[in-house]
Amino acid sequence: MKLLCVGDIHLGRQPSRLPAGLLDEIRASELGPAAAWRLAVDFALADEVDAVLLAGDVVEQEDDFYEAYGDLRRGVDRLTAAGVPVLAVSGNHDVQVLPRLADAVPGFRLLGRGGAWEVLDVAGRDGRRVQVLGWSFPESRVTTSPLAVHELPALDSGSTPVFGLLHCDRDAAGSPYAPVRSAELEGAPVDAWLLGHVHKPDALVAPRPIGYLGSLTGLDSGEPGPRGPWLLECAGPELALEHLPLAPLRWEEVEVALDGLESAEDVHTFAVSALDALHERLAAERFRPRAVGCRLRFSGRTAHRREAARSLAASDPLRVLQARDDVLYFVHDWRFEASPALDLDELARGADPPALLARKVLLLRGPTEDTDRQALLASARRRLESLGGRRAFAAHGLAPPTEEEAAGLLERAALGALAELLDQREGPG
Repeated sequence: MKLLCVGDIHLGRQPSRLPAGLLDEIRASELGPAAAWRLAVDFALADEVDAVLLAGDVVEQEDDFYEAYGDLRRGVDRLTAAGVPVLAVSGNHDVQVLPRLADAVPGFRLLGRGGAWEVLDVAGRDGRRVQVLGWSFPESRVTTSPLAVHELPALDSGSTPVFGLLHCDRDAAGSPYAPVRSAELEGAPVDAWLLGHVHKPDALVAPRPIGYLGSLTGLDSGEPGPRGPWLLECAGPELALEHLPLAPLRWEEVEVALDGLESAEDVHTFAVSALDALHERLAAERFRPRAVGCRLRFSGRTAHRREAARSLAASDPLRVLQARDDVLYFVHDWRFEASPALDLDELARGADPPALLARKVLLLRGPTEDTDRQALLASARRRLESLGGRRAFAAHGLAPPTEEEAAGLLERAALGALAELLDQREGPG
């Protein structure tokens, strides 16, 4: 038995930061959530899935009824005509509009209306049966855990696989978006939890997957990496999941390491080579996007750092649309974070501000168990929380940075500041 599991779609929203040159080649409507939904439906029909599950935030805004109605209904009509039911829960974005759409679209079933858990049996073509457990937002803000407040219905757990479909904010106490603790998810008699809300997909793995499906397509440049639905296959007691990155638009962070740069003008050749390497990687994947938006990050150490930065400013990568086979690549942003050819150990011996920064970088590059390194990262995390922290990330459907991501952020900031201090020491030029 096969289920196609879809995270946040956000129908009605259009991708941002698309250059005019790209839109001369491809219409924005062919790259956004509606196009990704069409591709998901195409896959569901071609692969003969038994049901499609939607984990909330199907619609971007409550006033997107008419636009979302057409896109959603066309997909649901195609699925139900093939005998494929569509089950969904509402999230914080579509708490009012999704029930209206469910009432208007035949074959579309909304689970858990009004904030009460509901379970539905789903039968597969092979005769197997599963239960889908769902809960929908009754209001756009829910400050209590639906697992702590609302009782679960009777489930055939043990004899029939039970899959939970929930839009929530995991391990975010005080969140207004249905905060749920991991312990609550793990303690429920459910074989898998398919979560919506956070747009970065988790690594869902058997035997008991619990995590976020991620957004169906990257909605902006802040959502890099593969995006798409998940194929959940149930064969007896065994579960198998496969992420299907079929989104037509993909965002990528591309590192351009300038170590070994022999002349400033070669910085452009290094950038093109990095895009070539990205295309080779994407071309080897099962699904290929139509367009890829790239943020270039020029890193590494080079003696030609200042000249290379001037060369990039004079011949801006943002101006160029590059084709690789049938994929169009564009650069929406670039950051120059390359460092001078530094001897950090030598710099760290001093007593001036550059020496202090050099010692911080060496600390960040040191052993993860070092207590001073852990204290530095803890201080950075507290600072992030004071600026909005976990709630700010959750409001945008993002997960807070991991410890290593925070370490990388601090190191890049320190190296950038160190380069500026050394430039000031050298004077203009």
